[in-house]
Amino acid sequence: MADDLLTAVRERAQQNLFWRTLGVEVVEAAEGRVRLRVPVRDEIKNAAGAPVHGGVYSALVDMAVGGALSTLHEASEGGVGQTTLDLNVSFLAGTREGHIFAEGRILKRGRTIVFGETTVTDSGGRVLAVGRATYMIVQR
Repeated sequence: MADDLLTAVRERAQQNLFWRTLGVEVVEAAEGRVRLRVPVRDEIKNAAGAPVHGGVYSALVDMAVGGALSTLHEASEGGVGQTTLDLNVSFLAGTREGHIFAEGRILKRGRTIVFGETTVTDSGGRVLAVGRATYMIVQR
């Protein structure tokens, strides 16, 4: 079951154009939780040799909560069927090389509103950012 869920989340991630642009890879998926990985490269930095842009951390907070939510309902289809209502990110450190990891988990799911949180770390496990997102499940 866990392998099927990981495959499903990976397939939805490949359908999402923004995830592909950032180079996001889904490395783990379980019910209500995902772990994402992004390679650090100049295209996501403020400038060559500079740290990764904070907007990437914000996007990862959003993507990891959305990805975690997608493990809980079939209508997520690469970001369609759910939408972000609120996003809060605290930036704690920067990184210039290696990979960035974002682990998102669902804190509470109601009928239409969902709360989740994400921790963004570097390859060494140092916390770069933390954040929370509120999502709405869009009824079709």
